[in-house]
Amino acid sequence: MLDTTAVASWVRGSIAVGEILAEINDEDGVAIIPVWCLVEAGHETAMIDRDRLDLLLAHPATVVIADDADDWEMLVGLRALTGRADCAAAAWLALELDVDVMTRHPGWYEKVDGGRLVLEIED
Repeated sequence: MLDTTAVASWVRGSIAVGEILAEINDEDGVAIIPVWCLVEAGHETAMIDRDRLDLLLAHPATVVIADDADDWEMLVGLRALTGRADCAAAAWLALELDVDVMTRHPGWYEKVDGGRLVLEIED
């Protein structure tokens, strides 16, 4: 799962995110990108490198997922814990799918599942 910071790092040329995606791809896995994380990352990077963003979206190991409207109450609760709607979406999908959230800011998720759903990326 790539959160906003992981997507923004990719756009800025992150080697760490690229290496993790290569490993996921080698294992025939999938890296999920919540649509709200994609929106926030696009906003935060001011779409500085649209080609890299398009490359990420076309990567064989990535898939963009939108929230299910029926999950709104859970998202409200997770928004309260994370402080951000995009992080709430990433946290909910990570919990539901039992995967980690790749992030540069693990503190955003410390109140969710004891902070155990985080894979910190550093560049």
